[in-house]
Amino acid sequence: MSEKLNYIKDGSGREVEILPTDDFKFVQNDKKIHDLKFNTKATTFFRDAIKRFTRSKAALTGGIIVSALILLAIIVPFCTPDIGVYNVSVQGGGNMVEALLPPKLFPAGTGFWDGTVKRTDVVYDTVNEKPANYNPGTWSNLETYEKVQDNVTSEFGTGGFVNIFTSSKTTTANFFSQNYNFDSTAEYNISYVIEDVKKSGYEYVGYNLALDDGENLYYLIGGENSFVTDGGNSFNLFDKLEENGYNFEESTNINGRLLFTVKNSNDPNLFGFLPLKSVTIDANTGNEEVDTIIEKASFKDGNEAMLRTTPEEGMWTGNIGGRIANQVTITYCSFTFDTYMNAYGERNVTYGSRELTVYELNGTLSVDFKTTGLEATTDPEILTQRFKPTEDCPIVRVVEQVGDAQYNAATGRYSGYSVKAVVMNYKIIGHDSMPSFIFGTNKEAKDYLKLMFTGLRFSFILAFAVSAVNITIGLIWGSISGYFGGWTDIMMERFCDILAGLPSTVIITLCILYGNEFNRGSASDVLALMLALFMTGWMGVAHQTRTQFYRYKGREYVLASRTLGAKDRRLIFRHILPNAAGTIITGSVLIIPSVIYTEASIAYLGLGLQNQVLFGVILSSANQYYRGDNSFLLYIPTFVMMLLLVSFNLFGNGLRDAFNPQLKGSE
Repeated sequence: MSEKLNYIKDGSGREVEILPTDDFKFVQNDKKIHDLKFNTKATTFFRDAIKRFTRSKAALTGGIIVSALILLAIIVPFCTPDIGVYNVSVQGGGNMVEALLPPKLFPAGTGFWDGTVKRTDVVYDTVNEKPANYNPGTWSNLETYEKVQDNVTSEFGTGGFVNIFTSSKTTTANFFSQNYNFDSTAEYNISYVIEDVKKSGYEYVGYNLALDDGENLYYLIGGENSFVTDGGNSFNLFDKLEENGYNFEESTNINGRLLFTVKNSNDPNLFGFLPLKSVTIDANTGNEEVDTIIEKASFKDGNEAMLRTTPEEGMWTGNIGGRIANQVTITYCSFTFDTYMNAYGERNVTYGSRELTVYELNGTLSVDFKTTGLEATTDPEILTQRFKPTEDCPIVRVVEQVGDAQYNAATGRYSGYSVKAVVMNYKIIGHDSMPSFIFGTNKEAKDYLKLMFTGLRFSFILAFAVSAVNITIGLIWGSISGYFGGWTDIMMERFCDILAGLPSTVIITLCILYGNEFNRGSASDVLALMLALFMTGWMGVAHQTRTQFYRYKGREYVLASRTLGAKDRRLIFRHILPNAAGTIITGSVLIIPSVIYTEASIAYLGLGLQNQVLFGVILSSANQYYRGDNSFLLYIPTFVMMLLLVSFNLFGNGLRDAFNPQLKGSE
């Protein structure tokens, strides 16, 4: 059975069904209905941008690195003393023994970042059993090996022969002893050995040997125009002279020298040479002193013969051709070299009594002659009792007292003596303890860590100042050009095109050349660089801003604001510029590392800034250290520059995304 429905007529005469009241029920009759409170906090555009920025791990990492570099640039220069090696001013620096020390963070022997370097092909002193010219205690992991070398003379070499060679294809060469008084009544047995070798570029074509008294040549082997090629000979001097037809009276004395003459080569492409291995003179004059003097001319070692420099040593020389030792055996070694121990470790120093008085007066050394006597000595026990240094004294121990001490009643002190002592060099230089430098030191003996971050601080100041000015000018210029368009845009763009057509290097060079007009001394170059960067650096920001304004100025929200009466200034800075900020920020952030790159380029080209403590200048000055033990001077600032560029890039990209209004509220 259908329920009867009620109808009424509306104003137009149509019937409208009236729904039953039973169809309606109160679902919340016992509670008040009202708007619910938001459970989330209200946010702003800036807060939302920060939230989006922190969600980007790459951008956050870049921001952390940038912040860390800025903090280090502020903190490091202020946390180290400004003396000695830590004085990184233009005229600053430490003792030159501290120059070019490699980076050290860990103890020596760690094998990494420990201030040691690998040394190879270092001459080994076989007598003292150590690398030649290296301080004791500065090496470890020593390995020795021998090399046989030509054309070398070394105080640490042995063996070999004297290579006597002609200096041209047409002349002879000679090699002679010192003058000696040869008595015909005495015995002089002479022998020599010619080495059987072949030399590239030389030809063994013969020699002769004569006794030269300054007026005559008395030939012993060969003749005036006769050269022999045998491997040596042994003879009695006056018997050989008589055999060759020279007659002398029984009491004849000849004051002369032994003279080897080397024939020139017949081949125009080769030199003549004589490989003289040894010469032996056995004198028997009845006078031991005279015999000893003459016999000193003997040699069995070509290297040793070439080391002789005085007649008393039995020196051999020549005035035609050349001579050098060949096939010399030299012992070399390779080892791990502790550069810090070499610079700051023990040294042997001689002190006079006056210098010791200084240590006595400052209380770091006690000298006691009353209980131990005044005499010179090398006795360790007496010296230990006599000289007692404290921990603050550079002297570690005294190894010898030279000369007897004398008491001076006028001064109440002892004088007239000196001591040989072992000292710790780092105390002499002025350090309280053995120093270490995380980034090493440069060639001016400056701490590279402090130098780099001091330079980075000034570079950041310069870069931020340049960036602030250029961004401000670029934003204003680009906003006006992009917003108004038309003839305004055309005229402004043509001006930029003309200015951009001038090479930036030329502008910078001209500014630096006339930078002395600032009358600010060495800072004039920096002011000139800033002026040059102000002239052209803003155009990149201006072009980016103009492009973004053309992109956004026709959007609906801008038209709506204009319709509602918004003025041009509000449209530019409130509606268009915030939407374009992301891309503009990315390009603007990269201005900072680009300024540092410009510093390095200007310094590298030699156009100025060389005497400034700027990071780019430091990087440029290390360009010659691309290999070798000192390559850290180039690699460390290069790595920091790479961090700067990458981190600023990541940081700028993060800011671009964070300040993009279209991404507001997105994850």
